[in-house]
Amino acid sequence: MYTSFFGLSDIPFSIAPNPDYLFLSDRHKEALSHLTYGLGDTGGFVLLTGEVGTGKTTISRKLLEQLPENTQVAFILNPTLSCLELLATICDQLKIRYRKTGATLKYLTDKIQDKLIKNQAADINTILLIDEAQHLQPEVLEQLRLLTNLETNTKKLLQVILIGQPELQQLLQRRDLRQLAQRITARYHLLPLTKGEVAQYVAHRVSVADCQRNLFNDGAITMLFKISQGIPRIINLLCDRALALAYGDNQSVVGKKLIQHAATQALGEEFHVKSWWQNPWAIASGIAGVIVVCSAVGFVAGQWLYTNHESREVAMQPVKVQQTEPVSTTLEPVHDEQKESSVPTAATSDEPQLVITEQASPQSQQQPISLQEDKETTIDSAQPEKVIENTSGEIQQSTTQSQPPEDINFELTDVEGVSEDLLAKFQHALTDEQQNQADTAEQQSASSEVRSLMDMPASFQDQIPNLQFEQHIYASDGEGWVKVNGRDRYEGDRISGELILSKIEPQQVILSYQGEQFSLPALSNW
Repeated sequence: MYTSFFGLSDIPFSIAPNPDYLFLSDRHKEALSHLTYGLGDTGGFVLLTGEVGTGKTTISRKLLEQLPENTQVAFILNPTLSCLELLATICDQLKIRYRKTGATLKYLTDKIQDKLIKNQAADINTILLIDEAQHLQPEVLEQLRLLTNLETNTKKLLQVILIGQPELQQLLQRRDLRQLAQRITARYHLLPLTKGEVAQYVAHRVSVADCQRNLFNDGAITMLFKISQGIPRIINLLCDRALALAYGDNQSVVGKKLIQHAATQALGEEFHVKSWWQNPWAIASGIAGVIVVCSAVGFVAGQWLYTNHESREVAMQPVKVQQTEPVSTTLEPVHDEQKESSVPTAATSDEPQLVITEQASPQSQQQPISLQEDKETTIDSAQPEKVIENTSGEIQQSTTQSQPPEDINFELTDVEGVSEDLLAKFQHALTDEQQNQADTAEQQSASSEVRSLMDMPASFQDQIPNLQFEQHIYASDGEGWVKVNGRDRYEGDRISGELILSKIEPQQVILSYQGEQFSLPALSNW
């Protein structure tokens, strides 16, 4: 419909698993290498899991294209079968002739085993690939394990690839399937694309369709990632619908609004992207912000009124004056040494008594005010300057200085009219954002400091013991693990001596030895 308008030779964003359009991101490359490794000479079961639409089936089709010619494949797309139906389907896929009426498990198993032996004699590899394997029943999986018991001294006569959603991993953790789980020689969990990979993915599929210009601007790519979260199948749906809308509007480039419109049409109203101020978290944040500001203003205003009222009450109280002999208020010249001296602190009984005389009027000069440690004397704050004279004849001026207010820490508490649930959601959102920023900063800092083992000094490399990574599975929830030197290892496990498995990443593992961290490829031998 729109291919000629955009100069495309084909529809680039079909949801069909066409291996020609497979975009080999770093994760997809690693998944394909795991499957290839698992189908080695000693392979038994190979496991590939991932969320819906991440490209598992497309990777399996790409794998089938790369298999050598002396390979016979049985491809099962609908695994909701009984044991008898599964064996019959395998016979159909491997072109095994069998009696369809009255067939038993033993009869079909014998037929399959005879075929495997013949293929082995003819130097033909036999592979069974099961998609959507999370729907397999436990008894069917056990029947598959029994089929793989047929082997030579060096290899299995039947190799099985299980492809499914994350629920497949949970299924294989059953105790009655532990024998099958131990025969899995390679595992990989496929994650969605990152934001940068989404832009590369879109450009790749457009270029495969013989179009060398950008059909999607930066705003469209950002919105694509926001809505799809990096799932290739959703990206295909949105891009295909957006191109159709652009064709209808006679637009040569797809923008952000067209992606939003395409999401509403292809995915439903629940995927309509609202403006930031329409989101519940933004509304809650705004309400909470207004409450905090109002509370802060009210608190500061209350403190000011309280302080002002207290000052007025103090000013209205009579000044307690102790009558002393009149002291002359004539200012005598003060030497430089006296000018440099600082204002004396409050006098004690052992120090010279301080006498204050006010310069406002002659009457005030006739009535000096004496400061004593056991007397309360109130001085009007309206007088900016006072002359302080001690008994030794020194005269100094003091200027009233206001103390800076102390820092006030505000704490969000229960506020009338706002539910506790709303305040809790606001606080939870702030906590999650701070934690995400801290985790991102920690991961970036950790990744930038880790060097490859090959970049470490030769003296350090010589101390590292032998390592053989036979299996590797990475999961974003931290449940990834590797099989190294014949044992399953998780993050934080000690491999030997001071060698510790610090972190499992999609393409590498990070190890620690004597306080130094270094990286190795996910599947490697050292």
